Amino acid sequence: MVHIQISNEVTKYLKTLSDKDQRIIGEYIDRLNEHPNAPGNIKKMKTKKPRWQLHIGSKYTLFYFVDGDSLYVDHMMTQEQAHKRYGKFL
Repeated sequence: MVHIQISNEVTKYLKTLSDKDQRIIGEYIDRLNEHPNAPGNIKKMKTKKPRWQLHIGSKYTLFYFVDGDSLYVDHMMTQEQAHKRYGKFL
């Protein structure tokens, strides 16, 4: 079990989404608490520091890293935006 920390940037982004999307995303984030490296929609990225991406449905991607017993969600965007930015998370 890890402690999840969400960046201010992600928190602000979440507030712009519909209540339904916020609920669904919250459920995905809660699941990371038990299985931060679980297979499925989670993929390890090829970056200097270990990072993961999580596809949420067909709309959103969030990015996070694990440090000790803490999981940091530091970026979130639409999947379209994420595909344009792959490789820029170093």
